[in-house]
Amino acid sequence: MQHMIWVITSPERINEEAMRINHLMSEVDVLLLRKAGWTPGEYAVLLEQVQPRYRRRIMIAEQPDLLQEYGLMGLHISERTRLGSTPERLARYTALGSPLSTSIHQPHCPGKMWRHLLLGPVFDSISKPGYTGKAAQMTNIPANALAIGGIAASNAGAVSAMGFSGVAVLGAIWQGNGDPAEICRSIKAAWNEGRRGTATEPFTHTGSR
Repeated sequence: MQHMIWVITSPERINEEAMRINHLMSEVDVLLLRKAGWTPGEYAVLLEQVQPRYRRRIMIAEQPDLLQEYGLMGLHISERTRLGSTPERLARYTALGSPLSTSIHQPHCPGKMWRHLLLGPVFDSISKPGYTGKAAQMTNIPANALAIGGIAASNAGAVSAMGFSGVAVLGAIWQGNGDPAEICRSIKAAWNEGRRGTATEPFTHTGSR
């Protein structure tokens, strides 16, 4: 299975979050469960409410014990944690035997241990005002890099033409006015359309608002 469309959970606690996640999982390939400042116990409370059949498609941030306890897909490590880790600590992550992902801000590969790379911001961020996109600098993109930053249905197709393997979406899902599953569906449709046209259509920068 190619994991092309990722959704990152809202940084803030939201109403009926588990119900929203369960609804969203019918459309998303991978959910990155990332909550800054949350304790393992807070993560566990949310995971208990997510339908077990979806857990194998959840990457969890910085919580290796919960990865194993709940049988999740893999572990996401922030750029800050990765850069501050000793070789021994990185080896412990590898020893988990699960897919690992990490964030990068420049198009380079930090090592073979990382199955997925979240590279951005590609476009101006929706969830982080003032976080400016760097689409013009995105060359020699690693084959396992997903685009993050300002991803929406209006530009998901263009991203595929840039050479990314997928997209990771945050602001368009949780700060939009529509149904998250429907928004994800439209992003997936735009991505697939872009994939079909990659061979014949030039890339046009269409940054999201």
